[in-house]
Amino acid sequence: MEQQAIIFKDITLQDREIINTYLQQEEFMISDISFGNLFIWRLARKIAFCILHDCLIIETTYTNEAPFCFFPIGSGDKKKALISLHNHYKQKGQNLIFHSIEKQNLDLLHEVFGDSITPILNRDRSDYIYKTQDLIELTGRKYHKKKNHLNRFFDEYKGFSFESISENNLSELLHVWRKWDNAGNDIGLQNESKGIISVFENYADLGFLGGLLRFNGEVIAFSFGEVISKNLCIIHIEKADINYRGAYQAINQQLLSHCFSDILYVNREEDLGIEGLRKAKLSYNPEFILEKYEVSIV
Repeated sequence: MEQQAIIFKDITLQDREIINTYLQQEEFMISDISFGNLFIWRLARKIAFCILHDCLIIETTYTNEAPFCFFPIGSGDKKKALISLHNHYKQKGQNLIFHSIEKQNLDLLHEVFGDSITPILNRDRSDYIYKTQDLIELTGRKYHKKKNHLNRFFDEYKGFSFESISENNLSELLHVWRKWDNAGNDIGLQNESKGIISVFENYADLGFLGGLLRFNGEVIAFSFGEVISKNLCIIHIEKADINYRGAYQAINQQLLSHCFSDILYVNREEDLGIEGLRKAKLSYNPEFILEKYEVSIV
């Protein structure tokens, strides 16, 4: 019997409910597949989805590159979904490519496709997972320098205040970001900026939690993320005016303290292989690094 055609639909804000319905059936930890992440980066690349054997399938396509998928999501028949996906790409003359597979999902891939597949660890894309309370309290010798930097910020900017992002300050934040935005000709930064602006324009409908720091009436930092489960939140964006020393450390700690203190773990996403970013993320002593694998199936 001929396989029914698989049709992917581009992700929009209106798809948040159906996508989250499937995501909530999983105990996932990777940042890539949260609706917030998909929404932010949908303007940078083609991100589409379909429902296949009662599983959510997310397909991503970069300009001039072959599409790839994330591992099937939800409580449906993942084995059938994998086989159907494989046939779909085979008919198109393409490999079935998966990105950001968590280690526990590799067994099913081997079961379906045999031992011929070779998963490749992508360290640059692996996520940093921290205990939320560790980043709020910064206690102990391993956080001594971080605590000192934070205390210096508190001393130097005694009048600072934290505000939750809301309709009361969104237009101001848009103005502030457009003033700070220094993407220039960097395509990656341009795409990130488009995502930030899109979030501010649709903030009330995204279910995000965010905050800003203010000093002498001026916004000096902002950040936002989302709750994935009672055990996990993800921080998507963190920006600060570098003229205020310690502002990045302060917004990191303040956002978690005010918005996510009851969540066990925080995912602060990947380092993209950028040496300075990797050093900074490691310096906060992650509880573990969530490994992500890539597989190409002929």
